[in-house]
Amino acid sequence: MLQKDDSLSGANTVLKKVDLLKNKFGFDDAFNYKEEPDLDAALKRCFPEGVDIYFENVGGKMLDAVRLNMRIRGRIAVCGMISQYNLEKSEGVHNLMQVVGKRIRMEGFLAGDFYHQYPKFLELVMRAIKEGKLVYVEDIAEGLEKAPSALVGIFTGQNVGKQLVVIARE
Repeated sequence: MLQKDDSLSGANTVLKKVDLLKNKFGFDDAFNYKEEPDLDAALKRCFPEGVDIYFENVGGKMLDAVRLNMRIRGRIAVCGMISQYNLEKSEGVHNLMQVVGKRIRMEGFLAGDFYHQYPKFLELVMRAIKEGKLVYVEDIAEGLEKAPSALVGIFTGQNVGKQLVVIARE
């Protein structure tokens, strides 16, 4: 469990997130898309052989850059596109021909599509957590009065891990 250090600057929070991905979760490499001036170059730097699997939650320019860097027969699971949520007009789609040329499989899904498998998932995940095979991070805000800022923080990239608000400790 990780508790947020309110003294962290924005830059340190970004470094902390990248460090978590690489050192705690075992990612080969990582970067913060908001901090990179050239997403295509960042992907080539971090994944010189290309990307096999991409879990899409960002959309926009990030997804466009990922399509350029996918390997042949790569897969993109699309669960969200946060960069597009509050725009008056969503950004256009670019590099779509990459889906054809690289035979990329790109499929959207919603968690509710798999609700019928939740009991099996819960059993599998709980076992993996107990065995230390699955790790997670929680960002805890203490007290109901911190709930509004914790919610706003989710949409501005301030939280690290699952955002929780503790109302009272028993």
